Amino acid sequence: MSMVNFIFINLAIYLPFHLLEEAIGDFPKWMYDHKWLPYHMTHGHWMANNLFIYYPLLLISVLLYVLNNEYACFGVGIFVWGIINFCDHFFYTIKDRKISPGLLSGILFLINSFLGLRSFIASDSFSLTQCVFGILIGGGLFALPMGLCIILYKPFDKYFK
Repeated sequence: MSMVNFIFINLAIYLPFHLLEEAIGDFPKWMYDHKWLPYHMTHGHWMANNLFIYYPLLLISVLLYVLNNEYACFGVGIFVWGIINFCDHFFYTIKDRKISPGLLSGILFLINSFLGLRSFIASDSFSLTQCVFGILIGGGLFALPMGLCIILYKPFDKYFK
């Protein structure tokens, strides 16, 4: 399977499966309790953040790769994001001694991302530069949306109380 297939599988795992698993586990409360966000969000507000901040940033990265596969680092970034997402849920599962909401679909991210990275390594696009930039992009795809959630909390809160 080509790298792009694994990228789209990560997107398909995220929406709806990962978000559903997190919603069932009351992830907005979990994030607040674990000090990931300074505010406790409603489910509507949390979902709006995912649909209007998280997902579009992932889609931009995918589009940059799909439109020009010389930018493999953006595809690699999706895999790194998936691995970080899993690691976050896994860390808190161990720390809390309780399954973190999102861990099960996070395992799917982990498996799919490693398969995608294997596909990348075997491709003509592979280079150390693409790997390094992919790691940076993946870290950004994980951290930037959280920062934007904090910055955009008040405007979103007006509509999603």
